[in-house]
Amino acid sequence: MIFQGLFNILDLYSNEIDLFYDNTDKYFREKLDSFLEDKSLERSELNKLLEKILLVLKKELLQLGFDVKEIEDKFLDPYLEIERKDVGIITNALQLYEKKIMPIIYEIFLEKIVDYLVDNKIVTIVLNLKSSGLLPFEFIFELINLKKLLKRSPEKTENLRKYIQIRDKIIKKFRENKDKIESLEDLKDPKDKLQLLYLIYRIIDFFHLQKIFDFSHIKTYLKNNLNEWLDTIPLVTLKNPDLYFCGVYLATHLDVEIDYLEVKKFLLNLYEETIDEFEAPVIEATDRVYCYFKTTQLANLWLTNEEISKSMKIEERFFEPNYLKNLETSQLVVILKIYHIVGAYQKLDNQKIKALIDEIDTRITVEGIKQYRDGFVSSEATYYVLFCNYMRNSLDNLSDYDILGNIISRIYRNLEILNFSQDTNYDLVSEIFYSCESLKLLNCIETKQMMIHLAKYLFPEELVDRISNIEKITNAATAKFRHLKVNRITGETIY
Repeated sequence: MIFQGLFNILDLYSNEIDLFYDNTDKYFREKLDSFLEDKSLERSELNKLLEKILLVLKKELLQLGFDVKEIEDKFLDPYLEIERKDVGIITNALQLYEKKIMPIIYEIFLEKIVDYLVDNKIVTIVLNLKSSGLLPFEFIFELINLKKLLKRSPEKTENLRKYIQIRDKIIKKFRENKDKIESLEDLKDPKDKLQLLYLIYRIIDFFHLQKIFDFSHIKTYLKNNLNEWLDTIPLVTLKNPDLYFCGVYLATHLDVEIDYLEVKKFLLNLYEETIDEFEAPVIEATDRVYCYFKTTQLANLWLTNEEISKSMKIEERFFEPNYLKNLETSQLVVILKIYHIVGAYQKLDNQKIKALIDEIDTRITVEGIKQYRDGFVSSEATYYVLFCNYMRNSLDNLSDYDILGNIISRIYRNLEILNFSQDTNYDLVSEIFYSCESLKLLNCIETKQMMIHLAKYLFPEELVDRISNIEKITNAATAKFRHLKVNRITGETIY
């Protein structure tokens, strides 16, 4: 999903990219012709057919010069699986081909095309694609011109090269440390075990690496030790999430059967404790409340309007600048996000919203987005400020800041010093995750502002001007690759 913005920029730049889409579709329809029957199939039959088609595609891609590991990583994408939500929408092989397979194939080729812009080693594959009729001359000519533009901008070329290597470097780091990561499942302390694995799993999930890892130990632990991990901890933060939340999150995403009646009973008791302990829970214990509401959603526990109102009640004094200035930037945004999640944002006084936004704005500097007024630049803060402006439809406010450059440099630095062990630094894992989440926002919010933001850092000025001069961007909805979205309230990816 961190390439989607690049594909959109390429699509806007090229006048001939539709020829590439058409040629690619025609090529693979011919290769898969014997599979593409129009008769209805059951879900299990479609999944079996998908496996056969992927084997054919793998063989074809290898013959075109693609790397086997590259193909296997791409085919790990859960998007290729037939899920419950696909039932009734995908009923035959032809629909499977059009809705699931071809968007991924287009992305595989587009990624290689972007590589070609900064890496001369890719020329052989491009020539193979040309000789196979996949890349029309008109489209190649445009790519050559864009490559020449980049050559005249060495700084942009290097920026683009570093950007497109991010995913491979993170995947490589996690693959090389597979055994160490799996060994973390056997840590004795449930806090260390669940919090660390939760943070690591979020990155694994982001890059669709779940099938590479053996999670059997943690699944057994979650199923058999509910009484041990269904507990809360002091000093909850986004880097130090509540124990029960980590457990329920992992159980949900790893398909572990747990007693959700016990989970709901625990959550209702915890609600009473939180109301009794804090005058204004949402602002005095923001991250704790945030974990709580996210867990109620995972457990399908719906609080009454009265219960929600009690947890969201805040006196005016908590919105004074002297109080807000001591809160983390991410916390300030999460307060607004919680109000959205529980459907109470419209009832929040405009002056209170303004007080939070004004304080958030003090954290945005030319050096980057800081976690405190006089604090350090943080990927966590960067993500939440980006999301806040997306949530409020005010992304133009960030147009003059070099957010992308800061994100990329932090990923490289943090990845270099990350070491997987029981002493793994939670901050490092969290910062890498939030950097990736920031890239997701920059790529999957398909607006003119975001495309210009990416183009300014990664491409020559001529391309930035070209995008800036487009009155209305419509290509983003019609290009043939996937268009993942981001929920404006929760921040979750919409496939």
